[in-house]
Amino acid sequence: MDAVRGRHDDALKTIERALIASSSGDRQDRVELRVNQTVPSLAGPALRPDLQLYNHTKKTVAVVDLAVAFEEQAGEDPDSSALARIAAHKRAKYDRIKRHLERQGWKVHLSALVYGSLGAVAGGNRSVYTEHLGLLKRDAKRLDWQLSAAQHRARQHTQRPSQDTRGSRVTETGGTPSRSGRR
Repeated sequence: MDAVRGRHDDALKTIERALIASSSGDRQDRVELRVNQTVPSLAGPALRPDLQLYNHTKKTVAVVDLAVAFEEQAGEDPDSSALARIAAHKRAKYDRIKRHLERQGWKVHLSALVYGSLGAVAGGNRSVYTEHLGLLKRDAKRLDWQLSAAQHRARQHTQRPSQDTRGSRVTETGGTPSRSGRR
């Protein structure tokens, strides 16, 4: 479980750096980024979405939670995938925050960013980056690629050498044995 949490935290730090870098040039709006914090003035169980991006000038807030999940595809329907189900679960989990902020006069965008542990990317991630978090399309595309590749690299790095047996046997001449069994 620590490895999964570590991947999640690394991905969250990467996203946070990208958001800070993109907002440094925009001084017109008063923007506040809260990472892994509770929502101010919300009573009850402590819900801590991964990202809260408040635009105090426009009175909008993006509440986004990140998930790095085991990926499997049940069928051809993209809505039946584990990534889509996890995104729906994350949105339902933080619906109470959305209602609370809307009662305070905020326009709320509630979203989930979901990456598969084997490198898959949920279909809606790029629109979350561009429409809700304000990243440029090229930055969103780069971030999606970077995080999916990072998940793949992390999986490759943690794979033990004994798990990869391809090419482990060598013949007397230094090559690998043929499949036909002849030498």
